[in-house]
This record gives sequence, C-alpha cells and structure tokens, in this order.
Amino acid sequence: MSDYASRRISEAELSVMEVLWDTGAAMTAKELQSTLKDTRGWERTTVRSLLTRLAEKGSIVVDKDADVATYAAGFTKADYGWDLAEVLISRLYGGDAKALTMAMCQHGCLNRKDLSDMEFHL
Repeated sequence: MSDYASRRISEAELSVMEVLWDTGAAMTAKELQSTLKDTRGWERTTVRSLLTRLAEKGSIVVDKDADVATYAAGFTKADYGWDLAEVLISRLYGGDAKALTMAMCQHGCLNRKDLSDMEFHL
C-alpha cells in the first residue's frame, strides 16, 4: 500500500523536492536557495524552514558529515507519483483504475495512441 501518509508534502515542499529530483544529486542549502530564489523568489529563511519540515517528515536525507550539510531526496519522483496515483484511485475511484482511465479519456487526457501504447506494455 501507499506511503502517501508518511510522504504527504505541501506545494511549497514539493518545489524543493522537484529541484532535488531534477538535479539528481545532493545539494547544499545555499545551492537550493539560489535555485529557488531564481524560480520562486524565496529567501534563505523560507528555504531553511522547508528543509527543516522535509527533514522532520523523512522526505529528505540530510548529510551533516561534510563541512556543509547536504540535502537529497528521500524517495524518487516516480515513487511519490505512484503514491499519489494510488491514493487517487483508492479514494475517488473505489480502487477501480479503469474508472480513472475512462475519466482521463473523457477529458482528453488520453487518446487512442496513448491507450495503444499502454496496451503494448501489458
């Protein structure tokens, strides 16, 4: 079953996670703050607060062995995406993934080629 409850993160925290996932490597708080200042306009204190919250939740791994602490994602983007999908299917579609797929087709999120591509992987 999903780890969603333990990985539940806010939109702001997700912005930090996305930087870590996109980078694919551990980063210092200064590096994260620089990136997030450019993309979100966040100051040092905001980034530090988010890092503290993510560390408390176990969403990031903090390495304090070096002179400067580094931060890395505690789980992959794919794992988090699956957790969210699993919760969506379970809560809104009663565990029926086909119902979600049908809704996606009805709203134009999936077309025949997409369905054909998915069938190929079954």
